[in-house]
Amino acid sequence: MKINISDKFEGFNDFLLESMNKWNVPGMAVGVIKGTDVIFLGEAGLRDVKQGLKVTKDTIFAIGSASKAFTTLAVGILVDEGRLDLDTPIKKYMPDFEMHNKYAEDHLTLRDMLCHRSGLPRHDLLWYNSPLSRKELISKTKYLESNKDFRETWQYNNIMYAAAGYIIELVTGMTWEEFVKARILDPLEMNSTNFSVEVSKNSKDYSQPYAQKGTEVHQIDFRNIDVAGPAGSINSSLTDMTKWLMLHLNKGKVNGKQIISEKTLSELHSPQIPCQLVPWNFDEIQFSSYGLGWFVESYRGRKHVNHGGNIDGFSAYISFLPQENLGIIILSNLKSPFWTIPINYSIFNRLLGYESVDWNERIQNEFAKMVKSIEAANLASKTSQKEDSVPAHPLEEYIGCFKNPGYGTINIEKDGDKLKLTYNNIEYVLKHKCYDIFTMTMMEYYVITVTFGYDNNGDIKGISIPFEQSVKEIVFDKCKQHA
Repeated sequence: MKINISDKFEGFNDFLLESMNKWNVPGMAVGVIKGTDVIFLGEAGLRDVKQGLKVTKDTIFAIGSASKAFTTLAVGILVDEGRLDLDTPIKKYMPDFEMHNKYAEDHLTLRDMLCHRSGLPRHDLLWYNSPLSRKELISKTKYLESNKDFRETWQYNNIMYAAAGYIIELVTGMTWEEFVKARILDPLEMNSTNFSVEVSKNSKDYSQPYAQKGTEVHQIDFRNIDVAGPAGSINSSLTDMTKWLMLHLNKGKVNGKQIISEKTLSELHSPQIPCQLVPWNFDEIQFSSYGLGWFVESYRGRKHVNHGGNIDGFSAYISFLPQENLGIIILSNLKSPFWTIPINYSIFNRLLGYESVDWNERIQNEFAKMVKSIEAANLASKTSQKEDSVPAHPLEEYIGCFKNPGYGTINIEKDGDKLKLTYNNIEYVLKHKCYDIFTMTMMEYYVITVTFGYDNNGDIKGISIPFEQSVKEIVFDKCKQHA
C-alpha cells in the first residue's frame, strides 16, 4: 500500500486491510483531507483480480449516488446566476412536465426534487438499464403512482434527479454532462472524471466491478445508467475526488475562484427534511436528515455531511465534518452499501480523539439481520400452499408482449421447460408458484411475484408485477396481435 500518513493513522493500514477481508472487498482507495491538505492517501487491493492489477490513486471507480451532489452544485451555480430558483415551480422551466398527482405537478420545485419530498417512491425499475432517453424517462412520470402526499415525507427518488439534470439542459442549452464538466470538473481540474462506464472502460486505469453471491465474490458486467446520469452515473478517482471535497471544505472556492457562493453552498449542506436511511440507531448519531444532494446528520454532536453511492459492482462514501474542516473519500469495487460506513466512523474516531469502536462488528451484525429478514420474505414469496401445483395454462399460452404506459414493454418467452421474462434488456427466469402465479428474482436478492390475469374466455390478457412495492402492482396489458 502506497501512502502518505500522519501520526494519527499509525496502524490504520492494517485496519483497512482487515476491513477489506471482513467484507470481501477486492480493492479500495481512501483519502482524508484537512482543509487544503491531504493527510492520508491510501490504495489497497486489486482493481482487476484476474489480471492482478493494483488499485492506484488514479484508478477510476463508479461513485453512484454520490453523483447527486454534483447535480445540486450545478443547480446552485445557476441559482447564483439567477437562472434557476429553488422554490419556483418547475413548470416554469419545463412547461410540459406532468405527474400522476396533479397538485404535486403544479407545485413541485427544485428544492422538493433535490430533497426527495415529491411524494413519489423510487420506481427504480423504470430507469434501470432502460433504453429510454432522459427526456423520454421524465415523460413517464405522469403514469407513476405516488404512495405519499406531496411534501409529506422523505422518499429517495432517482427519477427526480434525472429531471433536475434535464432542467439544467433546458435552461442552459447544455446537457447535464456538458454543464457539470464546464462549470465544475474543468475548474477543479478533475481530468479523469467521466459520466459513463463506457468512457471508464476506455481509460488506462479503471476498476472492474464485483459482487458477492453467497460467500463468493465474482466480477460482473458494468451497468450503464446514463439515462439517470444526474442521479448516479459519475465515475472518478481518489485524486480527483480529493479536489471535489476540498471545494466543499473551502466554502466553494478553488484556486482563489468562487465556483459557487458560500450562501448557496451552505443551503445544499443544510437539513431540508428528516429522514432515516438505515433501519438501525446508534448513540453516536443523534439525528439524520437530507439536505440537497447530501445527508446531514450529527456524529458525536458534530455536523456530518455525507452521501454514499452504490451501483452495480461499486460502493463509495463521501463525507465531511464542516466545523472541523475534515473530509473523507472512500472508493471501492464491491457493491456492499454498508461496508464503507465503519471505515468512515473509525477515521473520525481517530482524528477526534475518541476510543476505538468496532464499527465493523456493529454494522455487520445489523446487516446480517437485514439479510435474514430479506431471506424470510423471499421464502414466503416462493412457497406455495398448493402442493404439486402446475400452471393453470400450458406454458405456450403465457408467452407474448405486454405493455404498460409508464413502464413500457415486457416480453415473455418459453425457454425449455420454463418461462423467461425480459424487461429493459434484462432476463429473468419465472418459477411457478401456483395457479397463474410465478416468482422471479431481481438483483440476486429480491423475490417478487408475477401474476397472469385472463379474460372471460380464459385467455391470458395481462400481467401484474410489484415493480414498486409501495404502490399498487404495475399492470401490463397483452399487446394486440395484428393480422
